[in-house]
Amino acid sequence: MRFKFFFLLLTTFLHAEEIEIRLKTAADLKPIYLTRIHTEPSEFDWRYFAELRAVLEIDFNVGGLASIVPLRDEWDETFRWPDIKKQFDLSLWRKEKIPFVLAVNAFKESLQITAFNIEKETSKRYAEIPLTGRLEEDRKQLHKIADTIHKDLFGIEGIASLRLIFSNRAKDEESSRWVSEIWISDYDGFNARQETFEGDYCVSPSFFPGTASQANPEFFFVSYKQGQSKIYRASRQKSETAFELRGNQVLPSINAKGSQMAFISDVAGRPDLFLQNFDTKGKPLGKSRQLYSSPRATQASPTFSPDGNKIAFVSDKDGPPRIYLIEVLSSKNTQRPHPKMITKKNRENTSPSWSPDGKKLAYSAKEDGIRQIWIYDFETETETPLTTGSENKENPTWGPDSLHLVYNTDGDEEGQLFLINLRQKEPIPITKGMGQKRFASWESR
Repeated sequence: MRFKFFFLLLTTFLHAEEIEIRLKTAADLKPIYLTRIHTEPSEFDWRYFAELRAVLEIDFNVGGLASIVPLRDEWDETFRWPDIKKQFDLSLWRKEKIPFVLAVNAFKESLQITAFNIEKETSKRYAEIPLTGRLEEDRKQLHKIADTIHKDLFGIEGIASLRLIFSNRAKDEESSRWVSEIWISDYDGFNARQETFEGDYCVSPSFFPGTASQANPEFFFVSYKQGQSKIYRASRQKSETAFELRGNQVLPSINAKGSQMAFISDVAGRPDLFLQNFDTKGKPLGKSRQLYSSPRATQASPTFSPDGNKIAFVSDKDGPPRIYLIEVLSSKNTQRPHPKMITKKNRENTSPSWSPDGKKLAYSAKEDGIRQIWIYDFETETETPLTTGSENKENPTWGPDSLHLVYNTDGDEEGQLFLINLRQKEPIPITKGMGQKRFASWESR
């Protein structure tokens, strides 16, 4: 019976209507005015510049701290190019109660942004961005400068330059069997690139810490190509098993330092929680060891606390699957750990993800027969629903700012990734089309 549940639980993990967030907004969003891109004679079409501006607008609108106000011709006409600082009308923006203005101009196939802080009466002109005319390339540079400006204005770096790694499950056209491969994309779903070509079933990917900034970052994932599920370490188009262990291994999670990986294995006869150490080069250090087991119970979905001292995981040891906390004891400690149950509101709780600031846990819980994203607050010990709607939502993961989350919907033929943050009510679909996109994980900083 327990293995039947284990199979059901793994199937849940392996597999838009309006959504409302019920968490309260922490503070009002700061308004920003973003000018049209003022252009000198250029080889690029005006529509290309409109697309560049749209990229910047989205980057700031989804940052969780600001909102781009609508364009107004009479405001744009107050700027005197090219020396916009000299005749900048500070009184206008004070009157309109707009604290930040971004003035953008393009010349000689490059882009330049000047940011005005009305409250502090300061301005900053950023380095020119060379333009190639290829939106897929130029948007990467815009994401980077948007994050830099976001940090200068609000003290928090934005998420626009980050990448996501996820699995995409679809039917093979020739064999009509399900195949799942690993993909990497920008934070908004653009520039998606397939990373594995196994022709098999690959799921649960994450970047290896310290490698995500590389052009071809290292990552780990689960593959069924050997018949049993094994954990692999990979970079583009090449992979090898992360360590040697008999039995099935699924649902891996690595700590922030990259020194330990928690995962689930049935090598001892039931799905138990295991731990594998790694050296500074990411090579396995010693043998995997069992961290927790409970008679006739299934463990699943571990996630490390930011300091690596605790793990949150799923277990049905006391009935329906709930989320528990357990200390990460050293191999020399012979004490039996005692997990603490933290989720109690719903009968089924799965796929927890610990926020990088250590304050919250996101997870999927079944509410009125539908899986929704919930948030557990460690400071108040409360459980709060984040989403509603008729679609199942699963596998939430936190961005490095502990503000943004990505999760996936789950349908029979299609599942999409959504971006959401705790301060705004509208989730943003970042993938589309057939196939099931799941298990998204963020690039770390």
